[in-house]
Amino acid sequence: MDTFRELINRLELTDDNRLILDTVPMVLMPRWFFVGILKRVVAEAGADTAANIYYQAGYEGAYNWSKVQIDKGLRGSAVMEQYLGSMTSRGWGRFEIISLDEANGRGVFRLHNSALALELGQTEVASCLWVPGALAGSMQVIAGHKDASLKVRGREVQCLSAGAPFCEYIVAPETE
Repeated sequence: MDTFRELINRLELTDDNRLILDTVPMVLMPRWFFVGILKRVVAEAGADTAANIYYQAGYEGAYNWSKVQIDKGLRGSAVMEQYLGSMTSRGWGRFEIISLDEANGRGVFRLHNSALALELGQTEVASCLWVPGALAGSMQVIAGHKDASLKVRGREVQCLSAGAPFCEYIVAPETE
């Protein structure tokens, strides 16, 4: 997993004020700004639609990030480790891989000190709406590299915002 220092060393602010991490354009923002957007989407679109929007956005973002890692030569679990290390170093909380079965598209993941859950506080419902999709997107790249017919889905099974000690996610084939 990336350390914060390694991440900083890979960041570049270009002459035209674009922030680049490796080859990926980035934006830094306060977590309250991201949470404010999330709250507005939930309020305007409803909880189910918001969850779908954030799931799909997380999926696409992690899928694209993980494809970049494959293009750089990483394979299998190293892709997920790099992605979660990068997310940890970027302040989303500390991600932990509990189990990872890349060949079968299954994994269990924990997020300690979720930035979103800490910002939102107690909500009694899962609040890290983008994370299940992000984990599925990265797993899809890993599993798809081995079996293009396998489609995975992520879900949150416990959340810090709902009173759990950490957030936990399961990724598994859609057929399960």
